[in-house]
Amino acid sequence: MLSQRSFFSSYVELTLDNVKVEGNSGVHALEDDCEIHFGAHTPAFQGDPDGLVLEPMNACVEDPPPPAATWSALAKQIKNTIITASGVPRIWPEHLSGGGPSNPDHAVELHPLTAILATGNTFDFAANIFAGEYQGKVNNRGIVTRVNVSVKTNGESVNISFQGGQIGNFTTLDLLIDRASITNDGAGSFRMNGEVVVDDSTTVRVRIVTVKGSPINNSMSTIKRRAGATESMDGALVLYSLSPESLLDAANKSGGNPVTVDRPIQLILYGTPDS
Repeated sequence: MLSQRSFFSSYVELTLDNVKVEGNSGVHALEDDCEIHFGAHTPAFQGDPDGLVLEPMNACVEDPPPPAATWSALAKQIKNTIITASGVPRIWPEHLSGGGPSNPDHAVELHPLTAILATGNTFDFAANIFAGEYQGKVNNRGIVTRVNVSVKTNGESVNISFQGGQIGNFTTLDLLIDRASITNDGAGSFRMNGEVVVDDSTTVRVRIVTVKGSPINNSMSTIKRRAGATESMDGALVLYSLSPESLLDAANKSGGNPVTVDRPIQLILYGTPDS
C-alpha cells in the first residue's frame, strides 16, 4: 500500500475537504457491524488504492442526526455531492480490490465517521459512538499475534508492507491500559499505550485511542487518576487499525530503507458492550 505521509494526522480525528460521495450500502444488521458505508474519493488522499470509506457507527439502532430523517434519506442527500468529512483515520488492508461505489478499493477509512458538512448542513455522529450490544467477531481476536508491518519512504509517500494472515474488523479483547501514558490529543480525544492479554503468559503491545464524545472517552480522565499503573478492561469492544503515529515514527527513520514498525496496531476503543 502507498499512502501520503501528510495523511498521518497528529490528532485522533482527521478532517478532509473535497470528499465526493459516490455510493452507499444499506444499513448492516447488528450481528454484522450495525453500520452503513459511504464510498468516496478525495484529492486530499491519493494513496494506492485511493478509495475512502466513511462509516458511522450504530446505524441499525440509532437514527441519523438531524436534519436527516432516515439513513436512506441522508445517503440520497449526499450522494454525488462534495462534502467535508471528519472521523478517525483507520488504516487496514481488508478491501484492497474488488470494491464498488459503496466500498471502493481502499485501505483507508474514516471509521468511525464523526461528522460531515454537506449541502449546507452539519451532521454530528458523535452520539452514535458507543459499544452498545455489538460484540464483534470472536475469530478476529487472534489477529494481534500475527501482525507485522514495515514501512519505506518514497518521496512524500510511504510504502506499507503488512503481514497478518486473516484480517477483520471489530472484536472484544482483554486490555491492560498504561495509565501514565493516557494523553489528550489536544482536540478532546485520548491516546495511550496498552497491551492485549492473549493468555496467562502472552501479551501484545498496542496503541489505543478513544474518540471525543464517546462514553469511554469521557471516562479517560477519571481512569488516568485511579491508583495503580494499569487499568484492566475485560471484553472491550475494539476496531483494528494500523497506528498512524507508529507508521509515521517508522517512516521518519526510513530514509528510503525498510523499517519495522513498533506497536503497529492501533485499537479504536469503544468500551465494554452492554450485557
